[in-house]
Amino acid sequence: MQYITVFDYLLLPIYLFLFYTIVKRKSLKYEDDEIRKYFLIAFGLRMFGSVAYSMLVQYYYGYGDSFTFFYGSNFLTDQIAKNIGNVQYMFANADEIFKFFNAEVGDVNVAGYFGIGSSVFVMKISAVISYFSFNKFLIVSLFFGFFSFAGQWRLFLVFNDINKGINRKLLAYAVLFTPSIWFWGSGLMKDSVCIGGIGFIISILYNAIVKKKISLFNIVFLVFLVFLIYNIKSYIILVFLLGLAAIFLTKLFTFFKNILLRSFFILTFFSICAFTLISFNAGDQLEQLIEESQLEIQNYQKNYEAVNAEDERSMAGIAVKDIDLSLKGMILRCPVAIGNCLYRPFLWESRKIIILFTALESTLMLLCTLFLMFKTRVVGFFKIIFTNEYVMFSLIISLAFALIIGFTTFNYGAMIRYKIILMPFYYFMLVNIYNSISAKKTIQ
Repeated sequence: MQYITVFDYLLLPIYLFLFYTIVKRKSLKYEDDEIRKYFLIAFGLRMFGSVAYSMLVQYYYGYGDSFTFFYGSNFLTDQIAKNIGNVQYMFANADEIFKFFNAEVGDVNVAGYFGIGSSVFVMKISAVISYFSFNKFLIVSLFFGFFSFAGQWRLFLVFNDINKGINRKLLAYAVLFTPSIWFWGSGLMKDSVCIGGIGFIISILYNAIVKKKISLFNIVFLVFLVFLIYNIKSYIILVFLLGLAAIFLTKLFTFFKNILLRSFFILTFFSICAFTLISFNAGDQLEQLIEESQLEIQNYQKNYEAVNAEDERSMAGIAVKDIDLSLKGMILRCPVAIGNCLYRPFLWESRKIIILFTALESTLMLLCTLFLMFKTRVVGFFKIIFTNEYVMFSLIISLAFALIIGFTTFNYGAMIRYKIILMPFYYFMLVNIYNSISAKKTIQ
């Protein structure tokens, strides 16, 4: 279907100008010319990413989750236009909307998405935005990209403050200008909302805990953001809590000298963690993630299965036939799952131009990691990590995200999008370690 129309292109410059005006005024608050330049470049890349990704799915793929979310938002707004009473479905759960959709339309090609809570939630967000964008796909995508940019910028400011402004050009290139981040995190997708939301969350918490800056608005906004991400990708909140818990546990070890007190508080801590995981239904969340990944792959297969049979170069995924799903097999596969997510696809696995760009990024990430390990003789690499709580936090959530994504995603196209949530943290870790190495050389 043709989701991008001539009206999208007519409205595009108007909305770009509106967003640019907002950003330009905001940039005037930054006295540092370099920071202001990074701010404007990051905005430009996100807007370009929103348009480029939208055109990719329209003119190259011809299908994608973005179209499904837009289709779902149109269904909701159309039903509300027919009967204002149908606004109740904006607050209904996925099961109710699934039944409603089947009763009204019953399109088997997309009905499955209406049964997934996270997908329906994005459809609702898109439906709300559509009232401010003349219900045009390209403009709705710009709104998603703008939110992603705003949250990512706040995250960069936190990282830059932690690094005390050292090598901020390198940090900007790593966190803001990495192609995968601004391209795959700028469209009408779950990932755009999540990467923007997590940036805002970390910024609010950092300013509240470290800078002692807190306000009622930030508290309300924080609760809203947690609710937002939890309903789209709840495992992100769980991983974030895991990172905070690990730091808290480390501080317990250093704070309590008495072995009995230390044991008591650690036992209490793990009990709270277990209760939290049960309350959040962690197992159900992972099962849902697996189901969504499988659904996505199945839908993609419907579109390019025939092409794969004719042209081997179209294939882009990890072989899953030999995976052992027993507890022992999953434990043994942990390093493989993490490695797959962080460092694959390899260059020789690139059979598409898009996969090639991703492979170049993955290779660069691997080479940078190996280089820093070599410079620090491995031991020093981990010594820096475990003596800096911010770097340790970044490593923990990077590995946790990589583990979950590596276990549940076997298609490179999906994995590229999923792993952008961890890339800013992993890159920040590398930049911080590099700064530490440079600082030691300067002292010597």
